[in-house]
Amino acid sequence: MKRRITSWPVIAVLVAATLVAGWTWRGSDDLFELRRNFEIFGAVYEELVTSYVDDIRPQPFMKAGIDAMLAELDPYTVFYDEADLVEMSALQNPAAGTAGLNLGERGGQIRVLPPDSHAEAYRSGIQTGDILLEIDGVDAAGLSLTEAYTLLQGEPGSVVQVLVQRSTDTPSRMFTLRRVRTQTENVAWAGWVGDDPSERIAYVRLDQFGERAGRETRRALRNLADGEPLGGVVLDLRNNPGGIVTEAVDVVELFVPDETSVVRIATRDGASDQTYRTDMDALFPEAEVIVLVNRFSASASEIVAGALQDLEAARVMGETTFGKGLVQVVRRLPHDTALKMTIAHYTLPSGRIVPTGEGIEPDIHVDVPAQSDLEVALRADAAFFLFSNAWVNGACGGSVSLPTVDACLADEAAVLSAFERFLVEQGFSYTTPMESDAEVLLAELEEASWTEALGQLASLRDVMAQEKRQDLERYAPSLLAAIESSVAAHLLEGEARTAREVAHDPLVARAVETLQNSPRRSR
Repeated sequence: MKRRITSWPVIAVLVAATLVAGWTWRGSDDLFELRRNFEIFGAVYEELVTSYVDDIRPQPFMKAGIDAMLAELDPYTVFYDEADLVEMSALQNPAAGTAGLNLGERGGQIRVLPPDSHAEAYRSGIQTGDILLEIDGVDAAGLSLTEAYTLLQGEPGSVVQVLVQRSTDTPSRMFTLRRVRTQTENVAWAGWVGDDPSERIAYVRLDQFGERAGRETRRALRNLADGEPLGGVVLDLRNNPGGIVTEAVDVVELFVPDETSVVRIATRDGASDQTYRTDMDALFPEAEVIVLVNRFSASASEIVAGALQDLEAARVMGETTFGKGLVQVVRRLPHDTALKMTIAHYTLPSGRIVPTGEGIEPDIHVDVPAQSDLEVALRADAAFFLFSNAWVNGACGGSVSLPTVDACLADEAAVLSAFERFLVEQGFSYTTPMESDAEVLLAELEEASWTEALGQLASLRDVMAQEKRQDLERYAPSLLAAIESSVAAHLLEGEARTAREVAHDPLVARAVETLQNSPRRSR
């Protein structure tokens, strides 16, 4: 078998060597500029620490300077001091629950970075770039990253409240996030999809590209195929934030010929560029493949989707992906510190680059229906999770002796009525963007003393309030779907829960229908 670079530390060494050697050919001017600025920075740091009117603690002061420098770069480049590394290692407890936020320090503030694990917290409404203000009532100002992660961690299934601010000039907003157990497997579930298993349409949900992701995907499909041809493959990469590049290549390898170029890693000077190719024959060369993606599919997910798309080995279905065409490595630094740093872009087989923030455009674009203002607010408050917990523990309103998902949801009218009562008991309320705009307009009209307009606005606000009271009925189908998903999360574990989600997933059904109607199947 041909050899292929299989880990990023090797590339990191090559890049480091190139950067050191690169000063020779880049000229003495660059080297002089580097030394000059380093000396200036060191002199300023020393003068301030030793002579400033107030006492300055050297370590936090240096870290603040480093964070300020990194704030000029992309959000994926992060510095970890000794305490960060020690405590973050201790936090990697597979039995603990995590809220799923990826955090970094920028300008003395803890900010939300793009997800590098499951994206449930982000689906609740928290966005990349949000400033973390509080965690369960604890002021985040002055917290280290590890202290923030410690507060976010807890018993799986419990909730944690986080207060965030989108920017310094916008109102803060509270989110209630559910803690989930850290995932260890890459393949969440694999099985047959469609009403007729004899059509042999295989489905694999790949949640991350950790170690052995390619091997797990290969094993899952091989076990399903059992030596017989497959009628189609649905590879689900939705909410998959990526991971190891070589694992992405191993997944592409299942469907394309040996020695096929999958991705090229393009470094700063080009001397350490690396092209990754498949190194064995395709396991399923004839299988028709659909790759499912959404806006949280990033990095290695985009390599797989984009490469299979370029090589015409699959069709991509869903939303435009996240757009993370960058590669990071973790470099160890002196005194037990480290730097996670972006070192390269990547290009796909056609030569195209995935621009940051733009992503892979699907062949079959399927928009996810926009959530109503009501549903957004309910998710931010973890209302579905909290109601489902109470509903199941109360044996679904006392209507069943042995709670199952179907039994608990059999009477949809009763479920919605109970949910409405629950929201009243919890004191749930929310403000729509339209109401916020009306409040701004109200203040402006009062300042201008436009009496007649104020009266008309008051009538309009009454109409908006009436419309909002009808939202529970208006959005009943989507609310019931969210409740069903949460009830299933309480009653089912692992693969059983995922299998039910897949069976009720409209995009999976759309993919199956597309494969069933493919001209290739009729040949």
